[in-house]
Amino acid sequence: VTLRCSFEEQKMNEKMVWYKQKPGQAPQNVGSLIANIKIFSPEFEKSKIKLERTSNSISLIIPNTTKHDEGTYFCGFSLINTVQFSTGTFLTVTDDSQPNILVLQTPVSSSVPSGEAVNLQCTVLSEIRSAELRVFWIRSAAGSSFPEIIFTHHNSSSSSSSSSSNNSSSSSNNSSRQCEINSVYNFSKIIGNDNDTGIFYCAVQTCGRIIIGNGTTVNLGELSFKPIANSE
Repeated sequence: VTLRCSFEEQKMNEKMVWYKQKPGQAPQNVGSLIANIKIFSPEFEKSKIKLERTSNSISLIIPNTTKHDEGTYFCGFSLINTVQFSTGTFLTVTDDSQPNILVLQTPVSSSVPSGEAVNLQCTVLSEIRSAELRVFWIRSAAGSSFPEIIFTHHNSSSSSSSSSSNNSSSSSNNSSRQCEINSVYNFSKIIGNDNDTGIFYCAVQTCGRIIIGNGTTVNLGELSFKPIANSE
């Protein structure tokens, strides 16, 4: 698999870096590239990972991907004592011998006025009972170094609902048809300002792997006022 990151041409003279992060773990430095000099961190020195550079992009090439390669990858460029990162890329490695799981998110994007809630839905099609799945939501925000887990659903074999202290709520409704289980997870969050926006991902963890949804882009919108007819 090839992960590509584009930059403005003037940024390409800076030190370019790639980081990898597994859920619940600290980010790992994969490697960096200064001019044509490639430096890999000790954890990745013996791997076959490659770094390639063009006039306006840097690519991370992972040949023969395995489950060990799963995680979120970030590219960025170093400025003195800081690193400016791009939005992360989730890499999931599938295994034909494992149960099939499909994660679908709606809507694709949403514009929400300040103080109102965004309502997201995640549909999980799986051969595994929902009680055996860990379903959670991740937010990747511009200007933030790494994504954060903002809500985790507490599954059970029957319908359930819960709420969290960060103005989020969820519900799970499960139905079984033959060997396929269709579970719908709803997530709601109050959008107060730009710090609450970003790309929201529904993620499912099971059997040692994580399946990520297509993501929903949430932006801060404006209130729309409808004129009220004055009848006299």
